[in-house]
Amino acid sequence: MNRKYFFIILLFLSLLGFLTSTYLIYNHYYPSLRGSLCDITAAVSCSVINSGIYSKIAGIPVATYGVAWFVMLGLLSGYSWKKESNISKLVWWNVTGLLFVFYFIYIEFLLSTICPLCTVVHVLVLASLVISIILYKHFYKSKLPSNQN
Repeated sequence: MNRKYFFIILLFLSLLGFLTSTYLIYNHYYPSLRGSLCDITAAVSCSVINSGIYSKIAGIPVATYGVAWFVMLGLLSGYSWKKESNISKLVWWNVTGLLFVFYFIYIEFLLSTICPLCTVVHVLVLASLVISIILYKHFYKSKLPSNQN
């Protein structure tokens, strides 16, 4: 597969993550009296997570960090498309994102609630990590001087 398609997929994932995180910010500041579109039960609810004691870090809604993370993912994807040496930065950015995903899953466990849209974000981060590793292994690492015969 052409490496261009991997970058297009990464840009698409960053757009989806940006939009999902933006909705979660909106839900944080303007919770509906009827609840969020993803409030299914008390155990499956975006509002419980978005308004709980762990919904902010340093006074900033967690979803804001998600928006920033996905913007940076899009930028790094674009830079890596133009300059392959940035692919390693893209991998490390995704590893950092995955570490935060583990933290947020732990918070969901503490609150005994699953946030469906947060789970969408988690899956997008994991997918972008897998794609960035594929890019690194197949299109960058193979071109490093130590890997050439």
